[in-house]
Amino acid sequence: MQPLFIDYSLKNKTIAVAVSGGEDSMALLNYVLSVKDKYSFNLVCINVEHGIRGKSSENDSLFVKNFCNQYNIPFIFYQVDSLEKAEKDKLSVEQAARTLRYQCFFDAIKNHKCDLIFTAHHLKDNMESVLINIFRGTGIKGLSGVTNYDDKILRPFLNVSKKEISEYVRENKVPFVTDETNLNDDYTRNFIRHNVIPSIEKIFPEAEKSVYRLSEIARSEDRFLDEEAKRHISFISSIAEIKLPLDKVLLNRATVICLKKLGIERDYEQVHVNDVCALLDKETGKSVDLPKNVVATKEYDKIVFYKKTNRKGQELPFKTGKFTFFNKEYSVTEVPGKPLDLKSGLFVDKDKIPAGALIRSRSAGDYIKKFGGGTKLLSDFYSDFKIPRKERDLLPVIAIEKRILAIFGIAVSLDVKVDKETKIVLQLQ
Repeated sequence: MQPLFIDYSLKNKTIAVAVSGGEDSMALLNYVLSVKDKYSFNLVCINVEHGIRGKSSENDSLFVKNFCNQYNIPFIFYQVDSLEKAEKDKLSVEQAARTLRYQCFFDAIKNHKCDLIFTAHHLKDNMESVLINIFRGTGIKGLSGVTNYDDKILRPFLNVSKKEISEYVRENKVPFVTDETNLNDDYTRNFIRHNVIPSIEKIFPEAEKSVYRLSEIARSEDRFLDEEAKRHISFISSIAEIKLPLDKVLLNRATVICLKKLGIERDYEQVHVNDVCALLDKETGKSVDLPKNVVATKEYDKIVFYKKTNRKGQELPFKTGKFTFFNKEYSVTEVPGKPLDLKSGLFVDKDKIPAGALIRSRSAGDYIKKFGGGTKLLSDFYSDFKIPRKERDLLPVIAIEKRILAIFGIAVSLDVKVDKETKIVLQLQ
């Protein structure tokens, strides 16, 4: 066997091998133990008891612990409840167990119990994953199968066949236990493993290696397309923007990247991505609702993703001084004498602000009197100024009833314009 990643680059690192007690993980633990001195790294074992098989599962953990004690391998143990997780989050037991297992892995890394984690996924695991993804209807990402590495999770056996692992176990007399659920075809992966793959391998004996080559190609092209899509994406705080124009293939991929950035990892469906792509052919201002209160809006030469929040309802009495509006600081300050350049900022005539004026969010029916004469609905005024919809509720305005006197950072109404009769000038910043 020639496992991946196990070389002199591991020197002085602490490697945790994830071990269930089964043949594959025990083979990996035994192999890593045999070479740790050669490559000068530290070895620990991490075991997660998933709470699925009761006493049998607990005995497997005890088996692993005893092996580690025998060979002086530090033992890291986690116990989780996969059945409760599955019921709570409406996941399959397999999905729940995997989620909890990886939470434990990252906890071990976060708490400096190890630097890297090795798992015992091999060629056949990759083939199973690819077939499952194909049957579920996958794109190129699904053809990538099991990745060689995922952040600090590495899979040294991914280029090793199940046959090679079994031969290694037999030749080196590596002890292991058998998880009885692996014999049960009720699980999707087991059904593929026991019923589909053997039939394929009768015709294509090298199938798992062929599928692995396919996965390597898919991973390479997937990374390339991701990088191309990211070139058109910018993230500002909790807002994601995709710059247009963009080919639909890349827009599809960029949309998925944006959704994940906003916390939608698994709750989206292809229909949601299609809805976003359909915005390409629609006019500015059109939007689509997505899972977890995320909205995608077409804004001129970009598509913007943001989370809906309760942005309206903030209201303050108008007065001079500083104030905070939706986590941003603004000020109304008196200017000594008239400003020499009215174009250098926003200025209003204090005496033209009527009693009872408020600083508030926009409201339906608001209108503003333009400098050139006539009035305009505030919504249309914002459109003329190309103010993104996601920002319109966040801009404070000075208003008396439905009449807008000023919009901070944007414009002032003819009603409060500074002129030669103005005695007190206020600057809005």
